[in-house]
Amino acid sequence: MTAHRLAAVIPVKSFSYAKQRLQPVLSGSERRLLAQAMFEDVMDTLTQCRALSGVYVMTSDPEAVQLAADRGVNTLHDPIIGGLSGAVASAAQTLKSVGFEGMLVVPADVPGIDTRSVDRIISRHGAPRSVTLVPALRDGGTNAMLCSPPDVIPNCFGHNSFRAHCQLAASSGAQLNTLSLPQLQYDIDRPLDLLSFLQQESPTRTYRFLIQSGIADRLRQTSRSVFSLASTFFPYAEQTPAISSIHKG
Repeated sequence: MTAHRLAAVIPVKSFSYAKQRLQPVLSGSERRLLAQAMFEDVMDTLTQCRALSGVYVMTSDPEAVQLAADRGVNTLHDPIIGGLSGAVASAAQTLKSVGFEGMLVVPADVPGIDTRSVDRIISRHGAPRSVTLVPALRDGGTNAMLCSPPDVIPNCFGHNSFRAHCQLAASSGAQLNTLSLPQLQYDIDRPLDLLSFLQQESPTRTYRFLIQSGIADRLRQTSRSVFSLASTFFPYAEQTPAISSIHKG
């Protein structure tokens, strides 16, 4: 696909209401700042990709609009009705109407994304009618989707959407490409996702925020305490289930 025909879209919820499933471990202000940091990481990476001729932010959040404007990134108004799928569908129609042949959708909560990962997605993408998907590691979701044309299939982002998107691509007759990318396997929705993200140091705003705010130390201490308690009552328990119990608050 020629670079001047490809645009990326980042759907962004209101920062004030983002990441509700992190309530057991993060305050409201911490969740807002985390969502903002992740969004900036995704946006900064996409704007550095030479294979993209445009980056668009789909949002109704004033802070997100300003952050995009500061970087010269275009914004599309989120219709709100229809949720994430409605926002992506609206973006697809807009991009198609102005002549883009392909649309790369990247959620705003995959801060590990880097330009090499984006380049790999684009290089895997081929035929004029194609869908290229990157799955999430934990919930069967979709952490990146490249479609040509932008509306080649309806989208259904969320739990188990990867399988659904594969089925939609097959039924549409589009060429389906899939690839797993370590930098895109974690979308941060739950406490365990934060712990997984923190296992490897990164130059991202998100990692820096988690360290400097003290959240990282707090989460690690909590995970150790939970594991220690679990080991007392269940001496043969594995570590992963113990850490997972943080989800319950």
